[in-house]
Amino acid sequence: MPALKRPSFLPSLEDLEQDALRRSEQRSRPGSQFDHPTAKNIFVAGLVLTVAAHVIGAIVFAIIGF
Repeated sequence: MPALKRPSFLPSLEDLEQDALRRSEQRSRPGSQFDHPTAKNIFVAGLVLTVAAHVIGAIVFAIIGF
């Protein structure tokens, strides 16, 4: 069975490894728990949605009066 060839549009494993090493050398802000800005944005969005859902639920609960 012939080995599968890597598609030409994908970066080589060496390039991916070098990119990962460069990213790992970059330090995040001191005291930050997030290693990527997108991770922080997703966390903040989830936090906002959670708080909003609880506030809306509390208002509905107060109106219905259980």
